[in-house]
Amino acid sequence: MRWLWPRSLLGQLMLIVALAVLGAQTINFVLHYRAGERLRLAEAAAPIIVRMAEAEGLEVGDFERRRESRRRDGERRGGRRRAFFRIEDASAVIAEGREQDPGLARAITHVLEASELEPRAVQIGDADADRERFRRFFGRRFERRIERSGHRGPPGELYRVSVQLDDERWLNGWMRMRPRNYGAVVLIAGHTVVLYLIVLLAVWWFARRISRPLDRLTEAAETFEAGTPQEPVPASGPSDVVRLIDAHNAMRVRIGAMLAEKDHMLGALGHDLRTPLAALRIRAENVEDEAERARMVETIEDMNAMLEDILSLARLGRVKGETERLDLSALVDSAIEDFRDVGAPVELDDGERVVVKGQTTLLKRAVRNLIDNAIRHGGGAKVRVRTDGGEAVVEIDDDGPGIPEDRIEAMFEPFARLDVSRNREVGGSGLGLALARAIVRDHGGELALSNRESGGLRATIRLSLAPSAT
Repeated sequence: MRWLWPRSLLGQLMLIVALAVLGAQTINFVLHYRAGERLRLAEAAAPIIVRMAEAEGLEVGDFERRRESRRRDGERRGGRRRAFFRIEDASAVIAEGREQDPGLARAITHVLEASELEPRAVQIGDADADRERFRRFFGRRFERRIERSGHRGPPGELYRVSVQLDDERWLNGWMRMRPRNYGAVVLIAGHTVVLYLIVLLAVWWFARRISRPLDRLTEAAETFEAGTPQEPVPASGPSDVVRLIDAHNAMRVRIGAMLAEKDHMLGALGHDLRTPLAALRIRAENVEDEAERARMVETIEDMNAMLEDILSLARLGRVKGETERLDLSALVDSAIEDFRDVGAPVELDDGERVVVKGQTTLLKRAVRNLIDNAIRHGGGAKVRVRTDGGEAVVEIDDDGPGIPEDRIEAMFEPFARLDVSRNREVGGSGLGLALARAIVRDHGGELALSNRESGGLRATIRLSLAPSAT
């Protein structure tokens, strides 16, 4: 169900508010419905309460007694008493064989008990079939009773009622339940729609006021490049968001200053280190012992290579050079040719022409580092260039011992080495993989290592294919 949850701030705020409004309106509807049901029951039970109070000798007030006396006098027509309620020896519901409604009987019992009346039994039977006979029997009085109730519309439901009193006599009569007022449901639904429109519109406006500056801030952070002039993010929105944007702008200025200072320091460091290394190389050439001279020169060359790797890794990504469309297959072949010239065991499988956009010097250096690792630690390199969907893929395999799975990611850290098979005796500065990955990622690609099932290690470079030239 997590896919139903919006990911944006605007979507989450609007969904939360919508659910809150829906919950509040649902509670409001339930309370309104229950109150309406209680009112229907109270209206239906009111005549029963009055008759029970009268029959059991309870005081119901002088006004009620006078009103009931006048009503009883008006019910006599030609000496015949026609009343809604009568006290009889048996239950009319049972005597007439009516289908009972136990649930409604329990509800009426609760209403009577709330009025401090304690009936011994309450029986409610269906009487809709007697509606027309009931209307004819009581004539206009039935119509006036409905009119006085304020009801407009269907006449509601008619029931036969039998209530057993304390003296075991039965109060038999008729009870009308007015129909449920579904207009209230429509009214609440209308209120809900209006409330949704007003609240969600306000939330949308407020969320957009927050999300717009945050979107600009996110875009500025994603496109930040040290050394590239960029305008500060305009500060707008609530005060908290304004403070965040101001802090980001200040931080970007500090980061730019720190990186510029680092570049200046690296340039001075490179110059200061190369000068004594060049002097040591000149002096080493004057050593008479040929073997000793060769070792000294090799050491100086290793130091120069390590210095170059460190400076390249530190500067990578600071100032991007111009990219161009280049033939990746030809670039790899050119890198391999340098190893073939010294007799290194490197093979290149024939493949299709693959074109990418990048900097030739940097990508060639990344490929050279990976081939050099394969030769040093795997005894040779097998290289292939292919395409996979919209990506260019360079795979470099060796036949070495591989790398433990839990150490593969750690090998991309600067100066990382394995203690056994890839130690200092086989050379290398420990920066080759770190520099290669940094170059590939600077080109928007990825470099990964994996152990082959047949043995050995595979280094895989993935780059986006260049769009077709127009």
